[in-house]
Amino acid sequence: MKYFKEVKTYLPFTTNAFQAQLTYKANTMIFFCGEGVIILVSYYLWKAIYGSSTKSIISGFNFNEMIIYMLLAFLIGILTDIDVSTMIYREVKDGSIAINLVRPINYCKRMFFQALGNIVFNFVLVFSLGFILVTVLFISIEHNFNILNIILSLITTVLSIILSFYYRYCFGLLSFKITNMWGLAQIMGAIFRLLSGALIPLSFFPMIMQKIFGLLPFSSIISTPTLIYLGKIEGMELIFSIGLQVVWIGILILLSRWMWNKLITELTILGG
Repeated sequence: MKYFKEVKTYLPFTTNAFQAQLTYKANTMIFFCGEGVIILVSYYLWKAIYGSSTKSIISGFNFNEMIIYMLLAFLIGILTDIDVSTMIYREVKDGSIAINLVRPINYCKRMFFQALGNIVFNFVLVFSLGFILVTVLFISIEHNFNILNIILSLITTVLSIILSFYYRYCFGLLSFKITNMWGLAQIMGAIFRLLSGALIPLSFFPMIMQKIFGLLPFSSIISTPTLIYLGKIEGMELIFSIGLQVVWIGILILLSRWMWNKLITELTILGG
């Protein structure tokens, strides 16, 4: 009963965020059009790479698998692109965080439910239909359908969302100490896209770098659910990958609490 009462308290933040996305749907459509151009360019890039190669399989992927990887990584990237760090930074910059801190609600939970509105919007508008189309395409070109892999991929995608939230939440808390986060955010965004497997599969890196990157939280967010979908992760490696997601979620939850207790005392309210 207490849990449902707590959810009822924070649910309006989800609803408001969802309605805000609907209000500014033109911006959303422009964003997706831009991403569509990137996907099209990536398709022809990989087509040229495989066309000029004497090998039909490069770093464990044939051309069809690479296209599915690219599309699925894009869809998961949309769901896990939780811009909570920017929300925190803006509140610190304009001073509105002062009002939010005196409210009788948990700041982290409020941010999560606010981000949940954006997640639900992206899920309904893009991911659900896109995932079905990718699955149909995958079956038609690979003639391979494993319902268990799809279910596990969706489960790990949920874990990826939670992991991405706490990673970005921890990063956003740095704005309590660092007044200008724009440059650092751009650098971290580029590093995230590279190390998460959003740009290229991690198997394209040298083996020692694959092992290092595979232990970082970034790969657990996009690479893990995508590779599980394609059946590239099986057996003990599958158990390890899911376990690694859970471990990183636990680590980042503890880190977020430590950072909050440490940095909240050093917060300087800007704006007015």
